[in-house]
Amino acid sequence: MPGALRLAAAAALLFAAPARAQLVSTGATQTVSGFKVPDYDQNNNLKSVLYGDFARVRPDGIAEITNVKLEFYKEGAVEMTVTSPRCVYNQKDGTARSDADVEIVREGLKITGKGFWWGAKQERFEIYSKARVEIRGARKGMESGGLP
Repeated sequence: MPGALRLAAAAALLFAAPARAQLVSTGATQTVSGFKVPDYDQNNNLKSVLYGDFARVRPDGIAEITNVKLEFYKEGAVEMTVTSPRCVYNQKDGTARSDADVEIVREGLKITGKGFWWGAKQERFEIYSKARVEIRGARKGMESGGLP
């Protein structure tokens, strides 16, 4: 998994919600809805975008995000998309985890599973169970004796 996404951007939602998002504070907990958080490299190239329908950020910095979509970019185009109905993001250690379904899609490849852990610093993504990999075009490549 590319190290392009820094989910720490979710923490920025607390302090600078994008124009289309709605930020609400109820006591010590803050929420934001309809957000989009882009992440750029040092040359101002788009690396990733984090989308969420809703996030509830607790006082300890843990964010519970609903309908997560992560787009990873390469040379200005979406290279990979990760989606899940929900995840819990720990901004202190830069990790996200979930017991929900997850889907990873990139050209010619789709990976699905149940539950995941992702570490930005480690650049590692683990699917806990029911992992399934679909390689599109594999049959065609196998029939011709080549690789997909």
